[in-house]
Amino acid sequence: MGQRTDGKWPTMPNHSADSHRIDLRRGSLWMLGSLVGFTVMALLIKHLGAARGVSAWWALLFRAGVGLGLVWLLYAPRGQVSFKRALTGRMLVSRGVMGAFGTAAYYITLPILGAGKATLIGNTWVIWAALLAVPILGETLTLRKVAGMILAVAGIVFITGLQGGDLSLFGKFEVMAIAGAFISAGVVVVIRQLTRTETSGTIFASQCIYTGLLALPFCVTTSVPGLMDLGLLILAAVMAAWGQIGMTEGFRYLPVSIGGAFQILLPLCITVFGWLFLAETFTQAQVIGALLILAGCYGVIVQSKR
Repeated sequence: MGQRTDGKWPTMPNHSADSHRIDLRRGSLWMLGSLVGFTVMALLIKHLGAARGVSAWWALLFRAGVGLGLVWLLYAPRGQVSFKRALTGRMLVSRGVMGAFGTAAYYITLPILGAGKATLIGNTWVIWAALLAVPILGETLTLRKVAGMILAVAGIVFITGLQGGDLSLFGKFEVMAIAGAFISAGVVVVIRQLTRTETSGTIFASQCIYTGLLALPFCVTTSVPGLMDLGLLILAAVMAAWGQIGMTEGFRYLPVSIGGAFQILLPLCITVFGWLFLAETFTQAQVIGALLILAGCYGVIVQSKR
């Protein structure tokens, strides 16, 4: 097992070899676990915000706290996390700050737009990540990816109600959801780079630290949730942590494109379960938009039959 010898940060296992090895089976299992975690989390956050009036900032704070606790339990005993690097490392800080703002945009829009709509818009990070991966990761922007991007953008138009030209339907929460998708795209690309040199524990800890720092000031100005709500917040945070760890580990063994193929199932799962359990509804135009987004994102992440 390799280790650093320059004395700049605590010795820990070197996972750089894993980050360069493609393991479809292992990466796929992690991604499937991620889907379960994120789906349960989204439904709980929508319920807490829309039905119980719990601020999304509390959900973010609990996500950060529980996430740090899980990192301490899962990674610290094996020496696979450096909290100092997570707090101060240049690229880790970028991952943490971007992750905090991207997650905040998603959590805030979930109760307002609905779990399905917010997730569908947020999932367009796939197409923006494909664009960023061209100059940063050296990936190729093919004609198929361009066509997928056009479909996904058309889907955003339909799902936000802009196809009729009425700009009043495009409110601040739609803007926030799209901005969150852009930020999330940058996060995914940064994660892929970080997995070459950093452990999953350190990468995840960076988001938890900066998400907590972002949410704490807002929580001070809102009322403390009740006992039942605290239990649901803890459960949502555990599910979010599991989903994040699964996604981070999945991208360790999968390219951005294949990892994104699994994540594209997330809005479909959340939309279906939101319809079943939260009575969410979609207009005919929004259904068309949802299908266009899914088709477009699928076209972006699928490279070839191989």
